[in-house]
Parts: sequence; C-alpha cells; structure tokens
Amino acid sequence: MSFRTTSVLIAILAVLAAGVYFLEYRPNPDPSSLDPKLQIWKLERDSIWRVIARSPEGEQVMVKREPLWYLEPQDVRADYWRISGTLVRLSNMRGSKRLRDNNQDWATYGLDNPKTSLTLTTPDNVDYTLLIGGKSPIDAGYYAREPDKDTLWLVGSFNVEDIERFVKEPALEPTPAPTTPTPGGSASPGATGAPAAGGGSAPAGVPTLGVPPTPIP
Repeated sequence: MSFRTTSVLIAILAVLAAGVYFLEYRPNPDPSSLDPKLQIWKLERDSIWRVIARSPEGEQVMVKREPLWYLEPQDVRADYWRISGTLVRLSNMRGSKRLRDNNQDWATYGLDNPKTSLTLTTPDNVDYTLLIGGKSPIDAGYYAREPDKDTLWLVGSFNVEDIERFVKEPALEPTPAPTTPTPGGSASPGATGAPAAGGGSAPAGVPTLGVPPTPIP
C-alpha cells in the first residue's frame, strides 16, 4: 500500500471518528443556552385553568375544575392526559424565528383577520393569546403574533397542529375499557394504560387510563 493511499485512509477514519463523536457523545445543549429572544411565553403548566382553541372549523373551550378538565359548552369531562400532555408544549411557547419587531403590515402574513388562535388563562385571569396567520412558503412554520404586540413570529407547525386538533378532535374523556370477570367473580379492567409523556402522576379524582372512572355523585 502506497504512502498516499495510507494517508487518505487515515484522513477518512479521522473524519468518521469526528462524526461519531459529534453525533453520539457530544453533550446535549444546556436549556439555559436557548435564545431568550425566541421565548414568546413560559407559563407553569399546572397553573393554567382555561384553554381556548380556535380554528376555521370552530372553537373549543377547556376549563379546569380542580382536578379535572371539562369541555365547554358541552359540559362533559375531558381527557386529562391529552390536555396535560399538550400543555407541556403550549405552556412553553417559543418561536422558531423572530422575523420582525415593530411590524405594521399584518395582511401580508394572514394576521389582519386570523381564524386560528390559542388563549391560555392563568389563575390571575391574565390571558396569553397567540394569533396564527398563513403558512410560510419557505420555512416549515406559520406566521404568528400576540394581539397586543408588534413582533412578527414564525412558530413551528406542530404548535398549530395542536391547536387545530383541539377543535377538530375535541379532547373527550376516553370511553372506559370493558371489564372482564375473573374466576373469583370480581371484575378486572380489560386494558390498562400509562399517562401521556410529560403528564406526570394523576392528581386525586383523575381516572387511570383503561380503568373505569368512579361515578360523580
């Protein structure tokens, strides 16, 4: 093997080794290193007591009556785990890009009369609202703004999908799993489940997934 061939192989191995290091062993970035200028709001998830999701298909309101979530105006119990899991993302709203401050032209971005929006209400009855405009033709995301501010944001498509899904597929409480009689005569749940990611442990009164809830008097 010539010296030149050996040198090329060594160089290739060095590049591969560097790639493995950066992909597998490089430490994850510290959350504190995230650009604070991209933070739209950061709320305590469990303190949010009302969620209002709007889309071209309508509006869905979710209200927390401790410890459970209810849908309004249906006045029925909601899926605690789905709402709590989604609020992990929506309570920590960040823009993927801060496109412009002191923006005055909202019509170009579909924000002069937006049909999609999210409102989160905290215990002090302060509303945090994000208006969603058109989809960016270049970047994967949607234009957005807060109603009382002039910053033009680009937010991730997944945030908008969360909002639209609340309207299109209301977070109704799952139907209890059927029970299966055991040889001893008692009934056992037909299925069990685990909380959604980020949901944590259930507070008192919240049914375990797959287990029939206790009727409310």
